[in-house]
Amino acid sequence: MKKTLVAFVCLLVISIIFVGCSSGTPANTSPAAAKPTTSNPISAPSSPTPKFGGTLKLIYDAPPSGTIGYPQGMIGDATTACQLVIEPLLKQISTGEYIPWLTESYKLADDRTSITFNLRKGVKFHDGSDFNAQVAKWNLDNTIAAKQQPNWTSVEAIDDYTVKINFSKWQNTMMSGFNGATAWMVSKSAFDKNGLDWVKQNPVGTGPFKFVSYKKDTSFDVVKNPNYWKKDAQGKQLPYLDAVTMLFISDTVTQESTMQAGEADMLTVKPGKVAADMAASGFTVKSAQIDTSCLIPDTINADSPWSKQAVREAAEYSIDREAIAKGMGYGYWKPAYQIPGSADLTYDPNFPLARKYDTAKAKQLLADAGYPNGFKTTIIACPFNLNKDVTVALQGYFSKIGIQADIQYPDAGKFTTDYMQNKWTNGVVYEPVAGYPNYMQIFTFLFNPVTNYHPSWQRTPEELAAYNAALNAPDADLKLMRAFTDVLTKYALLVPVNEGGRGWAYKPYVMDIGALETNLPPYLKFEQAWLNK
Repeated sequence: MKKTLVAFVCLLVISIIFVGCSSGTPANTSPAAAKPTTSNPISAPSSPTPKFGGTLKLIYDAPPSGTIGYPQGMIGDATTACQLVIEPLLKQISTGEYIPWLTESYKLADDRTSITFNLRKGVKFHDGSDFNAQVAKWNLDNTIAAKQQPNWTSVEAIDDYTVKINFSKWQNTMMSGFNGATAWMVSKSAFDKNGLDWVKQNPVGTGPFKFVSYKKDTSFDVVKNPNYWKKDAQGKQLPYLDAVTMLFISDTVTQESTMQAGEADMLTVKPGKVAADMAASGFTVKSAQIDTSCLIPDTINADSPWSKQAVREAAEYSIDREAIAKGMGYGYWKPAYQIPGSADLTYDPNFPLARKYDTAKAKQLLADAGYPNGFKTTIIACPFNLNKDVTVALQGYFSKIGIQADIQYPDAGKFTTDYMQNKWTNGVVYEPVAGYPNYMQIFTFLFNPVTNYHPSWQRTPEELAAYNAALNAPDADLKLMRAFTDVLTKYALLVPVNEGGRGWAYKPYVMDIGALETNLPPYLKFEQAWLNK
């Protein structure tokens, strides 16, 4: 159970990292506290008037892993496809605000020991069964049983359409749990009738589309849900589309050729050459600089060179970030000298702790640390959003100061079990760190001292004090979040390398798709999307 949980949480977060240079406004504007609200905005129709019909085909670079129908067992990118079928209690938009979705309203208790949801009435699952408080409680109890929300203690069904979740303690990131898969609602009736194994491979939700089939590592197909609960601003039944097909293609050459041949309408892209090619070909490209790829060193093993701060600083000084951004970013990247991305609120435009390229200083630091001739080590490349050119460049920069590094490219499963859940020795993990309006959300996933992800990365007393101060504040606090990330940079506990990630490229006739309108860029507004052709 523990391994399933850790894999689910870690891979889900990594799978949602989309970054680059924005053609619009930054995705994050303010850290939002949880507030009582009844808002549920629907984007105003584009001009011309939306059309009904058509099939949207989009390319995603990673297929689902594990179950696709039972949220408590989902791993990684399963949630990207299943957002078409399954819905949460709340959705988070790019400002950080949580808006009701399968709820009409919600209220966080004044003492923050519980939250109460007034559920939306008249919502049915795809099998015709009702969504109500007992079904919501069953779903939320499953999350507690799976230990995916350790601060949830119990769920009460107050009446047919009211549920209350009680907390053991409050942390200012907890609202995100009602936006993600831990609060996704699936049919209890389907579970009772068909059993867990069937539900794992047959998602039955309340979403705008109904599941048709999943061809492993190839495609995920859905069709219009004619009984969807949501209507547009004119009172017309959503969704507009008849169907959606998600194609899973990891090879960038094949991605581009498929798009250019007209065999797909939309593509998730890594800002860089592919994004530049798509923009030059007339596609709309949207992304935002809200993450930073960092080196996560083995600091817990005393015999590891990386346990010495001088070695970590030497590695940081050895990297020419300007050259990486210029040579590989195609105008979409910026060099990263701090952990928050330049579109994150936590980003400091006057950052005082930057370590810029200085090979001589790097060599001196290595000598001071007792490694005048360098040492051998390993760069472990996280497979999610990976740009292999960067890892090869890092290998080259390290070699100039005497650090001889092999590169390992584990697949998703091996990376999760060997490096997120278990210790590694004498190595650095190259991994993206995503941005959120509340920047602590990513750290509660990747470096939570309780679940102990990345166990070779030591939590120091100063780091833990700054972490807890930022996390346990009543609301997201910019000053405390910056203080925490500054501790990480001050001691080179994380070494920022480059801003990068993924974004969306799509054909001009794809309308109202909602790219970057949610806080989690892989999540689109499929219920309102339409094709102007």
